[in-house]
Amino acid sequence: MSLSHLIKLHFNKDIMKKISIFILFAICFHLCSFTLIHAQTRYSWYYPLEIKAGLSSNFGEFRGDRVHTGIDLRTNGQNGYKVYAIDDGVITRLAVQKYGFGNALYIEHPNGLMSVYGHLERFENKTLGLQTLVRQQQQQRNNKYPGNIYLKKTVKRGQLIAYSGESGYGLPHLHFEVRRGGDAPIDPFEYGFTYNDTTPPVIESLMIEPIGSQSFLEGEHFLRQYSAQNEQGKYVFAHTPRISGKVRFTAATYDQIGAENRCGVDALTLTINGEKFFTNQFDQVTYNSNQRGGLVYDYNWTRLSNPSQYFYRFYNLSPAHYPYRKVFAKNQGIWDTSNIAPGLHQLTLEIADAMGNVSQAAMQVQVEAAPSSPATSAQAAQEWFFEIREFQGFLEVVCQTTHALKALPSLGVIKNNQSLASVPLQASGIQTFSATYNLKPELAGMLELRVTAITQSGQQLEERRQVPVNPISASRGGTVSYGQKALMTFPAGALYEDIFANIFPTTAYQATEGLPLVSEVYDFRPAGCPLEKKGSIRIQYPAEVKDVKKLGIYWWDAIKQRWYFMDDRVEAKTRNLSADIIYPSIYAILQDTLYPVISDLRPEHNATVSAKAMTELSAIIHDVGKGVDENSIVMSLDGRPVAGEYDPDRDKFSFSLTKSLSAGKHTLTVQAKDKAGNPAKTRTAKFVVK
Repeated sequence: MSLSHLIKLHFNKDIMKKISIFILFAICFHLCSFTLIHAQTRYSWYYPLEIKAGLSSNFGEFRGDRVHTGIDLRTNGQNGYKVYAIDDGVITRLAVQKYGFGNALYIEHPNGLMSVYGHLERFENKTLGLQTLVRQQQQQRNNKYPGNIYLKKTVKRGQLIAYSGESGYGLPHLHFEVRRGGDAPIDPFEYGFTYNDTTPPVIESLMIEPIGSQSFLEGEHFLRQYSAQNEQGKYVFAHTPRISGKVRFTAATYDQIGAENRCGVDALTLTINGEKFFTNQFDQVTYNSNQRGGLVYDYNWTRLSNPSQYFYRFYNLSPAHYPYRKVFAKNQGIWDTSNIAPGLHQLTLEIADAMGNVSQAAMQVQVEAAPSSPATSAQAAQEWFFEIREFQGFLEVVCQTTHALKALPSLGVIKNNQSLASVPLQASGIQTFSATYNLKPELAGMLELRVTAITQSGQQLEERRQVPVNPISASRGGTVSYGQKALMTFPAGALYEDIFANIFPTTAYQATEGLPLVSEVYDFRPAGCPLEKKGSIRIQYPAEVKDVKKLGIYWWDAIKQRWYFMDDRVEAKTRNLSADIIYPSIYAILQDTLYPVISDLRPEHNATVSAKAMTELSAIIHDVGKGVDENSIVMSLDGRPVAGEYDPDRDKFSFSLTKSLSAGKHTLTVQAKDKAGNPAKTRTAKFVVK
């Protein structure tokens, strides 16, 4: 090697060493800077409410097709508590609306954040003049609910800005929200908001779901739920599930923050054999992504109130759409056990709340190289029993017989009179045989499944069934129907993945007196499938129906065991009702024959009241079925209608008196109908004012 070459080599090494040192220094500086910046994001905020009575809702909680964008502070069922600005800033907007946040106030802070205070009773007026401004806008726009009112009022940290209430949706509470840039709600607990909470979350159960025809749980393809037991502060699962193939997980858990009601949790982690497999933290969302609650929560099991129950998906159906940034899901949360050693494996759930309290749950699972028989396989009770089980992406055929067979039964798959496959059924239990058949988009249409067997005596057993195959493309959307009687449509881009959909009549419901069925009850599948855009369903009603107004599409809630009215859009030419849906489930057309009930008039009948003590007239109007028609309510005082307002959260219609009633006798009358046109019995109260 030449001297000049050695010199160049030495020079290059020296340069590279210096460059490496510089890069290392730069990385360290960047990390230190990041740590400082991150530390500075924890602000010292003034508590926004006069009292501390616990939280009724947390950030990121389930709200149907969306997630909660703030936290709800309890007010013990009362209105009128003082609300304070959390930091220096400028009030830039008031909102006065009948629904939604109701009366809301927005403050922009110098650090780029915005704080929002919702469901207020009224705004501060003595110092800021906000209530006067609202009255002016109501008069100018000739509307009690003028919507957004823009202004610029400087406020200081801890300054009184409003009073808590129950305007808009919900009973008394304060909705508190912090946004970055005005449209990206963030978790206040991550940025300095605190609450005295030492209670760790509660872990209720873990669900395990096999994925695909070659995956098994306890020897079957069904999802199963395993309850957790709290043993001295740690949660354990008594049962050891047997797993083969691919599975995914869903956990039921909740938190309590200073109150008995159930709130959502802050962070979820699943480790398998000590390795992180899934984690998510509810850090921030945007108003373009908060409608994706179905990617976080399992719609089939999650419910809000009485009591709330939250079933969190520990898998990611669509990484491109997941609403939270701090999500990690190995293999999108699907655990493939086909490449790991059979035997015992450890699952650990770690659930954290916003104040850092943590609960853990441990489960051992038995991984099997091949599925064993179901532990609860019952002996055949019929000479020949045949069942088709529909799973996402495949069909399972199960048959039982009391006969001794010469050979294993055989499954034939036929389409358009052409044989597609012949599959031998395998023994899967006592006198039980099963086989699976994978579905493909090109199989769209009607399949015939034919199971045959020959007994030892030579008797041939045979069963034939027709099965519709309806592939729906996520990108293109599509429609599935049950003849002319029921139809479900997904617009392009509504689905997060390609699916096989179906509609079948079902008996999995209970009848409700006064709400008779007009159609069959239909199971729209796949149940609970989350949607990026709303889908729609259509159900046909009989030709003999005369009063279509009494009809409506209702959803059967299998958890609450009751029907909920959805919609009643009429397509008269085809005799259909239609409704938008956020996921497939059980729906039917019911007829509302129940009359609304008016009760609890205030003042009461024959009451004697003080003019000074009486501030409002009110009545309770309750309806089971399609709900109260607010436009039909007429409250009259001494024969003259008064302009009251209906609160659906309380079933209450009320009129606030602006001046005292004159002394003497008065008559209060209330009339109403429901949305089906059923009239309530008119109620009257005669009272005396002193």
